[in-house]
Amino acid sequence: MVKVNLYIAIQKLIMTKPFIIHLLLLVNSVYAQSNIELKPGDTLKYSPQSQKPVWVTVQSSDANVAVALFMDNKKIKEQDDSRGIKSIERLLYTPEKGKKYEIKIWGKSYIEKSKASKISITESKNVPILNGQFTPAQFVEDLRIFRSIREQANSGLYVYRSKQQIDSIYQKAEEAAANSKNIFDFYKIIAKVTGFEGSCHNYTDLPNHASYYLTQGPEYLPITLKNIDGRLLQDSKDNKIPLAAEIISINGISAKEIINRFSQYYFSDGYSMPYRETTGFERGMLDKFYIEFGTHKQYDIKYQWNGRIDEVTMSGISLENFKKLQESRHSLTLDKKLMAEKYSFTKEGENRYRLSVRGFDFATGKEDPAYQKFSVFLNQMMDTLEREKVGNLIIDLRGNTGGTGALYEKVFSYLTQRPFRDSHYAYTWFNEVPMEEKLVITPLFLSNGVKDKNGINAYLKQLYPKQVQGKYYWADDKNTSILPNERTFKGQIYLLVDQRVASAASHLASLIKSYTNAIVIGKETVGGYYEHNGHLPLVYELPNTGIQTGFSIVHVIQDAQNLPDQKKGQGIIPHYEIRTTLQEFLDQSDVYLKKVLELQKPTNK
Repeated sequence: MVKVNLYIAIQKLIMTKPFIIHLLLLVNSVYAQSNIELKPGDTLKYSPQSQKPVWVTVQSSDANVAVALFMDNKKIKEQDDSRGIKSIERLLYTPEKGKKYEIKIWGKSYIEKSKASKISITESKNVPILNGQFTPAQFVEDLRIFRSIREQANSGLYVYRSKQQIDSIYQKAEEAAANSKNIFDFYKIIAKVTGFEGSCHNYTDLPNHASYYLTQGPEYLPITLKNIDGRLLQDSKDNKIPLAAEIISINGISAKEIINRFSQYYFSDGYSMPYRETTGFERGMLDKFYIEFGTHKQYDIKYQWNGRIDEVTMSGISLENFKKLQESRHSLTLDKKLMAEKYSFTKEGENRYRLSVRGFDFATGKEDPAYQKFSVFLNQMMDTLEREKVGNLIIDLRGNTGGTGALYEKVFSYLTQRPFRDSHYAYTWFNEVPMEEKLVITPLFLSNGVKDKNGINAYLKQLYPKQVQGKYYWADDKNTSILPNERTFKGQIYLLVDQRVASAASHLASLIKSYTNAIVIGKETVGGYYEHNGHLPLVYELPNTGIQTGFSIVHVIQDAQNLPDQKKGQGIIPHYEIRTTLQEFLDQSDVYLKKVLELQKPTNK
């Protein structure tokens, strides 16, 4: 959800230099190779040796690696499940007879002062459960470092919470860390602290994918779930429990408690809750659900259907089968249609068009050809609106989690009659990166040719040169006034938002609500109306557990008016909140567009 692209005047240095590795045959029918050197920018290639299904495990000493599997020179899978330095990637390799396979391995991120990393690769019939055991002293040390990082680098730390509140939650967290038994216990603690701060750009995750610490046996949930307005619905077809049945409890844990406990792993600007309470059932059912609730051989599920309460006991299923279940859940029907194109312009009836933008991550800036293509697209949109004298325009931002600031600014320039700015002002707490020894050089930095803290510091000094009372403010020449386009839409605007709208997209939504006649329809957004932390994300790694934590370092006071229905710490609040009936869920009908039709005045038809 990065909002502003990283502009650093450094030539890209990342070059791909592939070379081939061969594996050695070891005892117990395991192929393995270790101490293979991987330099930043290199790509390793190797051909799997096994003729039967095996697990391919790749581990690095000083880098987070990604892997991709190719069949007959065509990529069939790319994977970066584990984000930590020294983390593990596991790929289930199931060869077909007569096909040629190759696996490519490359570094996605490095510790600061990146150096050549040592790679080990193994093929095995089974994989062990990772050991997540650490001493209480190691957990406490990591928590204290976690706090120091945020106190030195996170400009949003005290925006929504007082120092007393922050001190209090850390005191409780340290007591809990001292009693933690394993990495899951500790992760729960710092996930809660991360969410308490109030930023949708916050990030804290395990070094390895959670499933690597869990059983390989059939102990995973045999149904999928969807939170519809606080009701947990069964989201899988052809299941023992009817599709859309309301789940009352699982293994004695009420649906309300499941929603509440699951929400702590997802983060929002301020105090907004709709995203936190829904997104886990869409994004976290392969990992965070089992961190919180564990795996079980059997699941006792109580549900309500057609006014009757029933209870059923179902056996757990394998992780691979649960992945298939999650990827085929019923609620994806509408979502796949919505997210099919990054942006589109469609006629939605007489005197009504819809501009849909599902992300602002398709261009890196104004010089990007994709930005120029989008500008032409918007001009063609205006041609149609003016030629047909269209009176109603729907701006559909559902599912848009943000991206490049120049793109949202371009959209708004066609909707406003007044000049606007990205922000009233924005600041960081530093213009030289603190605690650089724990800094992770992420793909964002590497893609811009930045290999260490020096490149980041050069960027910060360029954009945030001025210190006033301990804050470094965004340079005025970088936050210039943006003029409206020569042609702007002057009819009635309908703005569609859901709980996923964040960063650049929620920034656009705040401008539209603030300065146009827009009628806002949907759910409160995860991104804030008045302010947020954005622009530049930093990621750090804790030394003992390898847990990574990140946040955007720039606090942005947005160019938005004070409105009576918008309080500090809220996302964009819709004028009309959408609620979905059971039948609408079953039909996967678009209740947002349906609401627009209901609100259309006869004079606008």
